[in-house]
Amino acid sequence: MPFNLDKFVASPSVEELDSLKKSEIVKVAKHYGIEFQPLMRKDEIKRYVLEYLVDESVLPSTVLETAITVPTDNTFELKRLEMEMNKEIRLKEMEREREREEREREEREREREEREREMQMQKEKEEREMQMQKEKEEREMQMQREEKAREHEFRLKQLELGVIKGSDPKTGLDTGVFDVSKHVKFVPNFRRIMWRNSLTISKSWVSN
Repeated sequence: MPFNLDKFVASPSVEELDSLKKSEIVKVAKHYGIEFQPLMRKDEIKRYVLEYLVDESVLPSTVLETAITVPTDNTFELKRLEMEMNKEIRLKEMEREREREEREREEREREREEREREMQMQKEKEEREMQMQKEKEEREMQMQREEKAREHEFRLKQLELGVIKGSDPKTGLDTGVFDVSKHVKFVPNFRRIMWRNSLTISKSWVSN
């Protein structure tokens, strides 16, 4: 049967008060304007209600003698509240510690990534420098080969012009006369032909 506050106020009794739940006793206490702490236990609030009803001569004073004796202080409740507060504080501290560790982990990760980027950039820079140096050396070698080829071609042209004009290969001066003896060494086949011819002439001279 649901609790009827008006019915209880019209005819309060210890028996009915004992059968009430804490929420119902709270309604009774509020109705009478009794001050209490919401965290107080059911028996503590009920005793406040009984004391009020006795003071108002609604119930006889003997009901207090038979009522359940409860401690008048809130030591137990305060202890429980203290434990809950300490628990909440520890939870907050643990949460802050986790957040701090997470920030430190993220910071270490950023530093590691930054070091890797710097190392990669340094490696790429060194590779570019090595490639540039290699290309430079290849260009220099190519220029040297081309220069030697030009010098060789120039010397060949000088020799060719010297043979045609009759210049002295040593001095480069034009003699005006084509001297075969000076230039025959540049034509190996001609030298062998001359040697064979001279040998033939010598044999003919001896036979005569």
